[in-house]
Amino acid sequence: AVVSTQSTGDSTVTILSTFQNPGLEALYGDKFWDVPPSGEGFIVNIGTLIEDITDRRVKAVRHQVRQIEKERYSIPFFFNPSFDADIGMSLTGKRTRAGERHKIFGEWMREYLPGVEPGLLGKTT
Repeated sequence: AVVSTQSTGDSTVTILSTFQNPGLEALYGDKFWDVPPSGEGFIVNIGTLIEDITDRRVKAVRHQVRQIEKERYSIPFFFNPSFDADIGMSLTGKRTRAGERHKIFGEWMREYLPGVEPGLLGKTT
C-alpha cells in the first residue's frame, strides 16, 4: 500500500473527522495500526509542540495515511495558539525544542508551514 509521509502533527492539537473513511494509521510500539474511522465523532491528535511544552508528559502520536482505492474526504481543525504565544519555555520552565529557534508561535509557524504546505505563505520549496 502506498503511504503518505509520516507525521506527528507538529503543531498543537488537531481535531479530525474522517467520517466512515479508513486509511489513517497510528504508530504504537514499532508497528502502524489502523485507526477506526471517526464516524459521527472526532479523532484528536496531539502535536509535537504540546509534547515539548509538557516536557513529554503528553506524547505526540506519529501517524500516516494509507492510500485506498476510493476517493475520500476528511475535515481537520488545527487548534493553535495565538500568533504571539510564547512557546520558548515548557510548563516547568525548561527551554523547548521550538524555543531554541523561536520564542513565539507565529515565528515558528512561518518557518514550519512552507515545508508542509508549499505555496501557502507565498513561498515554494
